[in-house]
Amino acid sequence: MSHLCVLICRVDDDNGPDKMTELHRIDMPAVDPDTLEPEAFLDELEAQTLTIGQEVIRHLLVNQWKEIDRLLVEHYQQLFPPRERQV
Repeated sequence: MSHLCVLICRVDDDNGPDKMTELHRIDMPAVDPDTLEPEAFLDELEAQTLTIGQEVIRHLLVNQWKEIDRLLVEHYQQLFPPRERQV
């Protein structure tokens, strides 16, 4: 049976957008209409959508912050390269 998932990937080369590194995968939960009450069906789907959407955005932002942090460290190291210690 098929299902949907959301992938958060880093595009490794702007010239080759098909070259990506998967950073996080979020599998969408299966929805069984038989277990949902018709009166609350849309409310349950909306709540599930909000929960999954917040999880996706959280993972996306954490990965973006890690990348920004890595770039800032690289920049700092270029400005202040390590010096040899004199004893």
